[in-house]
Amino acid sequence: MDWEPAIRTAGRSLGTDLTRLLAIADPRGSFYRDAHYYSATVEVDPGKMRQWLPAGMRLAEPARADVFTAYFPEYNYGTEAYHEAAVFVHVKTLQGTGIHCVWMVLDDDVALIMGREGAGYPKKLGQIDWAKTDTEIRAEAGRRGHKLVRMSGRLGEVIEDAPPFLGRPHRNVMGLMGALFPSFVVGFTPREKIIEARRVEDFTLEIGGSERDPLDQMGLGRVVEARLHRVDLFATGLPPIPLRPLSPLFTLTHLRPRIL
Repeated sequence: MDWEPAIRTAGRSLGTDLTRLLAIADPRGSFYRDAHYYSATVEVDPGKMRQWLPAGMRLAEPARADVFTAYFPEYNYGTEAYHEAAVFVHVKTLQGTGIHCVWMVLDDDVALIMGREGAGYPKKLGQIDWAKTDTEIRAEAGRRGHKLVRMSGRLGEVIEDAPPFLGRPHRNVMGLMGALFPSFVVGFTPREKIIEARRVEDFTLEIGGSERDPLDQMGLGRVVEARLHRVDLFATGLPPIPLRPLSPLFTLTHLRPRIL
């Protein structure tokens, strides 16, 4: 094996560490560039989905969720592209309809740690295959030998007035596992600049499940529409703000699909 010299920084002064932090999330510039979100908005069975939401969180009306896979070709804290797959449930907030992430897998450990500890996304390591041409797009996500999400379709027309995808009010959960440490519902809204959004036609979606990742028990139903969003993402104006505490047992009672 040939060893390539690593680019290094030295020192642990406050100024040096702040410089490192700004290199990752400088509020003056983009955090992610040309992020691809391949998303299907689906109908949701409220009776099945409610059990996966934190206490006090309410489904929006009509009940919907976004099942998506994502491709991140360029971002500030890494050198290799990575992928995600997730489910965003539409929930009620004071700002209108927001999103709550009930499940997410990805194939990059640094993005996993930053997303879980910094923003409350329930990220776990998985496998995502992603393929896009000028006319077609497909993706498949799995974990521990189980196929969980399979999406395919044909790229259609450009959407001129596309709504934001990630740049919506988020309601995630942050906290430590254990009876002595309560979790909190936190709120934040990422900043997003749309590069392009396109409809996806002839779309197919298959949802699988396993004991650890029970997507097939969440009441995800008929596809309403499918889109491909390409966006730049910027650091949030405010960090995640604690809104209300949850039971200290929340994490223990939601080990699947958040942790296991």
